Amino acid sequence: MRSLLTALPLLILAVIGASILGSNCHNVQAPAGYGAYVIERPIVGSTSFKQVILGPGSTGLIWRAFGDLVSITPYSYPELFEGSSALIAKDKLPIIGGAHIVWQVRRDPDQIKLYMERFGGLDEAHAPDEIARESYANYIKEPFRTLVREEFAKYDGLAVPDHLADMGRSIQQELTDRLKNTPFEVVQVVVGNAQPPAQVLEKIAMKVAAVQELERKSTELEIANRSKEIEKANGEAAGERELAVAEKRAEANAKLAASLTPMLLQYLAIDNLKTAQKIYLPIGPGGLPIIKTVDEAPAPASPAAGKP
Repeated sequence: MRSLLTALPLLILAVIGASILGSNCHNVQAPAGYGAYVIERPIVGSTSFKQVILGPGSTGLIWRAFGDLVSITPYSYPELFEGSSALIAKDKLPIIGGAHIVWQVRRDPDQIKLYMERFGGLDEAHAPDEIARESYANYIKEPFRTLVREEFAKYDGLAVPDHLADMGRSIQQELTDRLKNTPFEVVQVVVGNAQPPAQVLEKIAMKVAAVQELERKSTELEIANRSKEIEKANGEAAGERELAVAEKRAEANAKLAASLTPMLLQYLAIDNLKTAQKIYLPIGPGGLPIIKTVDEAPAPASPAAGKP
């Protein structure tokens, strides 16, 4: 009985010690997709950093150890540009569009420590996702929006849809360079659909329609003028052909007329008599045929009246 009474205080002290030890020894756990920033908070003294563990993992039981979780999975945030914040293209055309950024805290213990100590991650009052959103608003959002505006200013408004992929890659590279000394990593930037406002599109459509109508009328006028030129050319060609035929006929007639001398005509007439079955001769007043020959040379002209 005496030994039991002697051991009872020791047992009580052991229970109290175990209770104190159990309540002050913690096993900090980091689930998959998170890192744990582990600190020690002694009962007496100041808090100190212990380590960073990447999930899934845990520290095991450590005296007065506490951990704050940091999400190291990617976040995707959209940024819209419309109304008074519409983008301005190189040709001053306003553009309504949006861009998405995918980013994360770098999966490195030193970067997680930097994030917690210098970029606002150490906040026990908020969940890791809320802290990440605050970090984005403070360190990434405005540089990202500025780069989007600068990229859109490199292209004419109607040419933007042809360069969306290139624009996304350019913005991602520029933002990566700006954040290289921070714990934030840019995973991807995607520039979404971008187009002018509805009223601007309507004006562009009207202008395009007017240009097309003008081109159509210009084409019709060109066809009409060309048709006139073709008709004129055809007429001129026909006239030239008729003139050439007439000239050739006149030339042939002139040559024929020049060849029909009186002697040739008399010869042809006599030659025709050889094969003629009937010959018709003019009859003179005495009932005899009239026969006259053609002189080779014309008779000389008679002297003019009144000359000696």
